[in-house]
Amino acid sequence: MGHRILVGIDCSANAQRAVDYVGSMLRPHDDAVITLFHVLVGPQPDIYPDAAQREHELDKRHRRAYRQLEAMAARLAEIGVPPDRITLKIQVCDPGENVSSALLDEQRRGGYHTVVVGRRGMSKREEFLFGSVSSKIIREARECTVWVVQ
Repeated sequence: MGHRILVGIDCSANAQRAVDYVGSMLRPHDDAVITLFHVLVGPQPDIYPDAAQREHELDKRHRRAYRQLEAMAARLAEIGVPPDRITLKIQVCDPGENVSSALLDEQRRGGYHTVVVGRRGMSKREEFLFGSVSSKIIREARECTVWVVQ
């Protein structure tokens, strides 16, 4: 098995830049295998108190996330990464769960050599108040390389 790359995908422009960077860097490497990974946070029970409503909203979010992953995979293919080296994966988390923890758990489970995330460009104040996925990945990642694309 080749070099395994885990790319954290959200709906930001920085995710697109991360995919473009990964594609340009890894296109010529036949041993690189790329997983586009989206952490889907489920709907808040207080906003969707009815279980059926929550399930409907989760399904809608899942379809939207999968379309996003498909678009990113198509972009990698346009850049020249063979489609058979690209995998799409969505992990559903409960509200309040940590996106960075889900990415790091996947990195460990899948034995990924590199984790790639886009940096959203939060101000220092926002990062202090809300945290930053890229900052947490940098701090907590073990036994892998981390690429942060801005």
